[in-house]
Amino acid sequence: MARLTVACCLLAAAVAGCGSGSVGDARTTPQALELKALFADLAEIPRGFATRSRSGWEEPFKPVVRECRRLFNLISGHPVRKGLTATATATYLGEGVGQTAAVSLAVYGSRQAAAQMDELAKASRKCTTVRDQTAGEVNRLTVAPLAVSEEVLAGGGIARRLVGRVGGYPYEMHLIVAREGSAVIGLVNAGMSGPDARTTEELAELVSRKVATLDL
Repeated sequence: MARLTVACCLLAAAVAGCGSGSVGDARTTPQALELKALFADLAEIPRGFATRSRSGWEEPFKPVVRECRRLFNLISGHPVRKGLTATATATYLGEGVGQTAAVSLAVYGSRQAAAQMDELAKASRKCTTVRDQTAGEVNRLTVAPLAVSEEVLAGGGIARRLVGRVGGYPYEMHLIVAREGSAVIGLVNAGMSGPDARTTEELAELVSRKVATLDL
């Protein structure tokens, strides 16, 4: 029953997202509304994903390691608030079982964006295993590098592949963090059937191109 519950939560999170807290005015600034509009209907998204976005991304579980939580928080729309001027998230459903692509954007001043990237890079080096903080849970993902092009990792970016089991089921997640000007970009491509690395890279390239068109 516990495994089934977690599996259903994964699917439900892919459909709608749940339990995201507020980041105050940073979600409603003109910049934030511009970001939301840009990703509301992503016609260029790789084949196999819905073009129309849904709100938020809910992590499959809450990591016990603080550095891993920081990465998950960025993707789920909870970036570091200091200096934050705008934030927005979007989720796109895929054809695979529980497959979801999620994008999170956090806009800072250019120096603060660079500082955030440095902190996220440090966190990624300390996040080698992602485990559930709930007692008795067996959710566990092992972290390894994800091979992507240098262009995707411009601005000191991070690319990771997380593989393991969630709720007793096989689960794989590709996680990319990059910077485009003053925007910190977080992206996840995940599912029970295993995401395609090339598709993850295409998604990251698309998001970076879109953000580059904005006056941030």
